[in-house]
Amino acid sequence: MLRLRSSALRFKAYKTIKDKLINLEIKPGEKIFENELAKSLNVSRTPVREALLMLEHEKLVACSNGIGFVVKRFVAKDVEEYFAIRHIIEDYVVSLVVERITDAEISDLTDNVNKTKKVIKEGNINEIIRCETEFHDILYKAAKSEVLLETVYGLVDKFQLLRSLIANVSGRVTTSAVDHKAILDVIKKKDAKRAKKLMRLHLKKAQRAVAGLQNILF
Repeated sequence: MLRLRSSALRFKAYKTIKDKLINLEIKPGEKIFENELAKSLNVSRTPVREALLMLEHEKLVACSNGIGFVVKRFVAKDVEEYFAIRHIIEDYVVSLVVERITDAEISDLTDNVNKTKKVIKEGNINEIIRCETEFHDILYKAAKSEVLLETVYGLVDKFQLLRSLIANVSGRVTTSAVDHKAILDVIKKKDAKRAKKLMRLHLKKAQRAVAGLQNILF
């Protein structure tokens, strides 16, 4: 029973801290204060420390001698490689989605696009990021490939963190929403060639936006 409780507290701390990282409540390069996190979660420092070790394993935080845990900054080479991988993944995803997507999944994407418009008007950045992540998540699942999902979900946190950073670039969320709507429209038409082209342009715009955040990322 104690072991189960310890595991539950560790997971609670892990999930809470990861959400804070992805939502930029704790930004790249910033120190993580274990005592404050423990107090806010109403737990001891042990599950917080265990959660941070898990996040260190995922390369989201780093332990620096004399400082403690800090949020990892991105390395320029890593960002370049993440986008290179995303280009390959999304290209493959689109080719499968055009063949395999169901009417229900098209309806889910349509709902997502409409919801994104609404949350952009409301200015809720966290909800905008969730919607953007959900759009791609629906596409990944619509591809109906277990191997693909296994591969993507090992990288999705990095993609979402980059997405959060990009969302702070002026005008970027509106541009991204327009891109998603255009991609959905050509998927409905089963036009794989055009869908791939639009997805590549979408990712190139995101990569350019990241390049303008060097003082935050690197």
